[in-house]
Amino acid sequence: MTDTVNAMRTRYRNLAVEWGEARDDPPTANRLFDDLHKLYKDMRTSGEGREAITGLLDDPIMAVRLAAATHSLGWEPERAVNVLEEIQQEGNLHAVTAKWTLRSYRNGKLDLDW
Repeated sequence: MTDTVNAMRTRYRNLAVEWGEARDDPPTANRLFDDLHKLYKDMRTSGEGREAITGLLDDPIMAVRLAAATHSLGWEPERAVNVLEEIQQEGNLHAVTAKWTLRSYRNGKLDLDW
């Protein structure tokens, strides 16, 4: 992994952690989520970037796994769906997000190009 991609992976993970921690502060959480999504769009353009995101599917922080699974649906769908299904069983706010992400994905309505 190049230094640039490694730095992007670190930033991606940090943003996902901060996003998860900010869930009780919607304006901050929304800003962090937007920053994370912009970074995802940059990273998905290269194989190394996609691998860096997929490498976070086993992260110990649920918010990181949730973001990585959602963003990996386009190139690692089976593994990403498994992670989202695991998160969905947790019974918390991330579980609700995982549920609706899976529902949108399975219905062909998940848009990650915004």
